[in-house]
Amino acid sequence: MKSVCRLKASFIGVLLFMFCLPGLVLAAETPLVSVDWLAKNLKKKDLVILDVSDFIHYENGHIPGAVRAFGPWMTMNRDFVGFMMPDETTLVDMLRSYGVNNESFVVVYDEGVTSKDTAKSARALWTLHALGHPRVAILNGGMSAWKQKGKPVSTKAVAPVTGNFSGKLVPAKVATLTEVKMKLGSPGVVFVDDRLPDQYFGHEKNSEISRAGHLPGALLWPAVYMTIAGKDFAPSYFRKTDELRQMAKGVHLPADKNAEIITYSNHGLAAAMGYFVLHDLLGYRNVKLYDGSILEASAVKDVPMVVNRWGWEKM
Repeated sequence: MKSVCRLKASFIGVLLFMFCLPGLVLAAETPLVSVDWLAKNLKKKDLVILDVSDFIHYENGHIPGAVRAFGPWMTMNRDFVGFMMPDETTLVDMLRSYGVNNESFVVVYDEGVTSKDTAKSARALWTLHALGHPRVAILNGGMSAWKQKGKPVSTKAVAPVTGNFSGKLVPAKVATLTEVKMKLGSPGVVFVDDRLPDQYFGHEKNSEISRAGHLPGALLWPAVYMTIAGKDFAPSYFRKTDELRQMAKGVHLPADKNAEIITYSNHGLAAAMGYFVLHDLLGYRNVKLYDGSILEASAVKDVPMVVNRWGWEKM
């Protein structure tokens, strides 16, 4: 009987030890964390919170301990007028300056009011993935949800200790123009356009986009449909996984989780939402983001663009 009691005590001790290790607790979390979870884990030693909202929002109040991390997640590309991921050295130095270590569990958040806000967090998450750091999550609903739930807010700027992050670019996460041109029309490669329908159909385009329309064969799944932002004054919460799964089926995404998928948008922000939903929430394993997106593709004459015609355009 005594040996059984000792065995039980030892087992309970091991469990307590495991749950007291912040790394193990944090590693078990999903890529989409709740306000309550973050509030409970604010003091974990390997947790790094990055606020990617605009400067003024950070100064007006942020989550205690959060580092101001507005940029540069994207920068001017040397080859054309547009914003793309900075070079590896710049990104590694930036993340170190934010206090990110190789063992850090990073939580990214934004203003949380619109899906455009959420896209900034998704872009930061994708960037970390592209540098080989999988331990990153998005705060569901962002700062809007944090405030709505009455959690504490700080106006004290955080000066983090420089981290030891040593990420390397993972080509499997980034689609280039050369790759896109080669894979357009290839069986088994799925392109997902995460822009608004009018931009996809070619009826509208941003002024900086050279040509209207979408890449041939691309499926349309607007990033704005992936959250419930504004519904009954709700923060920018992601839709439930079951809803997202039904939407994926509705836009004819393959059921095969190993399918090769390339997301794009105008500048690669909305495309990061597509990446996050497909890769992290729905479990597709082979998802890339086309960093140059339509801004780059539309400026290259030999990249075909499809415009939908209804017959009344000249009326």
